[in-house]
Amino acid sequence: MTEKESKLEDNLLQTLMYKTRLSWGWATVTIAAVLLLIVLLAVIFDGSFTRLSNGAFLLNILNGPMLITYVLVIYPFGITLRERVIQAFEPLLTQNDEVFTNLVRKIRTPNRIWEWFLVLMGFILTIVIGQPWNLDWGHGGFWVSASKVIVSPIFNCLLYWFIFDTLNGVVRITQLCRQPLELDILETDLLTPVAQYSLGISLIFIGGTSISLINTTWEQLLKWSNVMTYSILLGSIVVMFFLSVWGAHNAIAKIKNRELALALKHLNEASKKIKERTLDSQSGSVEELSATINLWATYRTLVQQTPTWPFNANIIRRLIASIIVPAVVYLIKILAGLGIRF
Repeated sequence: MTEKESKLEDNLLQTLMYKTRLSWGWATVTIAAVLLLIVLLAVIFDGSFTRLSNGAFLLNILNGPMLITYVLVIYPFGITLRERVIQAFEPLLTQNDEVFTNLVRKIRTPNRIWEWFLVLMGFILTIVIGQPWNLDWGHGGFWVSASKVIVSPIFNCLLYWFIFDTLNGVVRITQLCRQPLELDILETDLLTPVAQYSLGISLIFIGGTSISLINTTWEQLLKWSNVMTYSILLGSIVVMFFLSVWGAHNAIAKIKNRELALALKHLNEASKKIKERTLDSQSGSVEELSATINLWATYRTLVQQTPTWPFNANIIRRLIASIIVPAVVYLIKILAGLGIRF
């Protein structure tokens, strides 16, 4: 791959991280340190050290830096899972190497216009929803408010871009599933990386949701709007999981139907011949055809028992367990808050 092609395949976040001339890990550590330094300096300049003992205040100022750092830490794992899916499809696609290379390049190449649009949307929503003019600019809160004005747009821009990038990856993996596949119906576990990718991105969003819950006060969690928001978010994560494996499901179902039709065709042909030869008293030929019928019947049964979803019970258990985590965090926060209150 040439340097020019590599740059084309770098999305906006990768491009910005590489411009730091540091490895991804060190760039993440540096950004996290800068964000924490901004918060620390704001607290120092405002003389708000005594407010650090207030859990609500501490969680409020740390929420942005923690979620930004989380996205930067977890993002490379999502890229790794996506690359495993691409590698899994390479021996299954019927196209030649050049067509496959062009297809993969299309999957990896980001839509820069949409990326910048989502970043701009995140910035606008930060202003519209956050309303920075209503922050506590007086009474010793000027610098803390200023730090929020710096951190909040970074977080929201990164968040909306990250959601777009994830959904874009799901759509493009689905397009990959629609290509002609040379897949044995009895070896559908070759598409398990698609389910692992789906589970991975679901876990990434569940992790972010859990961190957000931790950094939200229990009073805020009791608000009906927040209850609805988190419920919809968890439901969306489940939908995202099944949406991302839908393409693989359709590909397997298509191959399964084809193999079932093939088995049925041979069974019908053999049944007709066995009737004809029975009438002609050709016992040897009848026995041979009986064996053929048994083989195709057995194959048809195996195909019918083959699942059309590329995941196993273990993956589903992990998904269910991971969805329970935010619910447990939510309950712990509520119970702890009620305990402190009473």
